[in-house]
Amino acid sequence: MQCQHGIFTPDVEHQIMPKETSLYSTIVRSPVSQFKSAFSFFGDEGKMRKTYGDKSIDELIGHYLDSKSAPNEYTAAHSMVINSVANDLGFAHFSKKMTESTLQEKINAFIEHLDQEMDFVMITDRMDESLILLKEYLGWNMTDILYLNRMVSSKPKVTMLEETKARILKYQVIDAQIFDHFNASFEQHIDRIGREKVASQVKEFQELRETFENKCFNKNNIIKGPYNSISWEITDYGENKNVACTFLQTRDVILTKVITELQLSQDYTVPIKGSNGPFLMQDIVSKIQQDYNNNEDLV
Repeated sequence: MQCQHGIFTPDVEHQIMPKETSLYSTIVRSPVSQFKSAFSFFGDEGKMRKTYGDKSIDELIGHYLDSKSAPNEYTAAHSMVINSVANDLGFAHFSKKMTESTLQEKINAFIEHLDQEMDFVMITDRMDESLILLKEYLGWNMTDILYLNRMVSSKPKVTMLEETKARILKYQVIDAQIFDHFNASFEQHIDRIGREKVASQVKEFQELRETFENKCFNKNNIIKGPYNSISWEITDYGENKNVACTFLQTRDVILTKVITELQLSQDYTVPIKGSNGPFLMQDIVSKIQQDYNNNEDLV
């Protein structure tokens, strides 16, 4: 399995994971919520506040979009904030060869290209349904798709004006069409598995997640995390009896470091530097194996 952030480059990816023997999947998000999240996460909201003062989110987004080039017949911005999904999926590289084509022609061709490359596209706004479908396609169990919400913003949710959303969609023209296309195809995947089956499994999964979270964490004690995020205090069970609680709370950059060092060494006895001192990957693997041997469910 290869699972990592990066700009999708099929020619390279196919050398690592042959298309004919792999399941290719990605995830997309509603273009308005994606824009709002990226606008805040990557610091542009803070920059606008420094420049324009404590204005409403609608005014700040308006100033930000004023500073960007509006989409025209042949081009639209794609960056970490605007059309970021298209950017991550390789739109810039793909569209370079279509110099004489209109923007709409490029978008249509790009979506057709993604349709051929991706076997299943998940929807962030429908995460639990997405994971149930992924589980079905890969033959996994419920415990294989358990997750914990991380990096949840501590800021109160702010409702944007409809006019602001409409303007965002004009700039998010590429992402909006990608989302609409794959949100529609998502319904076909649900039909393929069976709507009643998916709905029943989503309910079961959400109950499993809640039980798991309540065992791992004390939700009465909120802990401030990086990037204005919040988390919960880990319980004794989560810290000492179930390694899955710690693993699912670990930031991806740290897990990537652990996996990279492990792959380079091919040795589970290599010490990994952690916040509480070095630990052995072998210890973690042994603990997981022990839990299974003792027939201890993750929850």
